[in-house]
Amino acid sequence: MDDGAAEFARELGRVVDRLRGMPVARLAASAELAHGASERLLSMAMAVGDRVPALLPRIGDHAAGDQLAVIGHDFASLQPGADAYAEVTELLVELRRALP
Repeated sequence: MDDGAAEFARELGRVVDRLRGMPVARLAASAELAHGASERLLSMAMAVGDRVPALLPRIGDHAAGDQLAVIGHDFASLQPGADAYAEVTELLVELRRALP
């Protein structure tokens, strides 16, 4: 695993763990932020995979971390380049910092 992929996987794990352990009082706001980031990540994955962009359903707040994890793993399975990894890693860092 190259450095970009490893950094992405590490940041994805940090954000997903934080979302999964989010207190109920902050869950709705966090899930909304996570959904926005998941939509952006899905859009990037579709671009890397040369696919038509898809709409991402808004699922229950309690599953926001799992939804982000699945999309992140799908993105990584496409074996994106270093620039794409850097872009999505920055997206995840921004999300983590924005979480209440």
